[in-house]
Amino acid sequence: MMTLAFVSVSYFAEAQKIRVLPLSSDIISEEAASLLYSRLNQAVSLNGMGSTDNSNKFLMIPSVTVLSIEPTATAPVKYMAEVEIAIYMVDNSRKILLSQELIVKKGVGANEAKAVSEALKSLNARDPKLKKMIAVGKNRIIEYYNAECENVVKTINAYLECGMTEEALNELNAIPQIDEITGCYDNTLNILSKISQEQQGVANDKIKNENLDVSWINE
Repeated sequence: MMTLAFVSVSYFAEAQKIRVLPLSSDIISEEAASLLYSRLNQAVSLNGMGSTDNSNKFLMIPSVTVLSIEPTATAPVKYMAEVEIAIYMVDNSRKILLSQELIVKKGVGANEAKAVSEALKSLNARDPKLKKMIAVGKNRIIEYYNAECENVVKTINAYLECGMTEEALNELNAIPQIDEITGCYDNTLNILSKISQEQQGVANDKIKNENLDVSWINE
């Protein structure tokens, strides 16, 4: 299986709120993996969320299995690939699966790698299955903050008291600024005054470059 020096409310609002992980696979070309990454980021944006690299709490994780690759009965010979795209939305901090979807796609290309790329290319960012999956995940995130906002704020402050700036910002940056949980978002704004811009920059760089272990999804 394979973005934060806050200086204003408007800047904080840009950090919406799920991180799409690039595909990690030895059997998928870099071009195809990049294409899938772009499609999923577009889907996130189209469905009322936005991508961020300043929090590793809420993640969208893709996995691709090549089901078959066969030559076509044409001259010149081409190849038809059938791939299964598994997509997971998770709360990585709590190791909870929020939603998931399996989508099967086919593609034809001049060689096997091109056929796989074409199959992934056929995934539409407006695919109804993607839309439903993101909606389910988003609703579960809203439910989480509606129920646990007070505890989340306490956890962030506890991290700061222990000097754990990276952990605090990882949680803080994940809180969406959306109408359903505006109160929770507002309650976190004053926390940033406890962190210098230099500390924020260092911590956010570490978050962005963290080597994430999401192997728990397969357990």
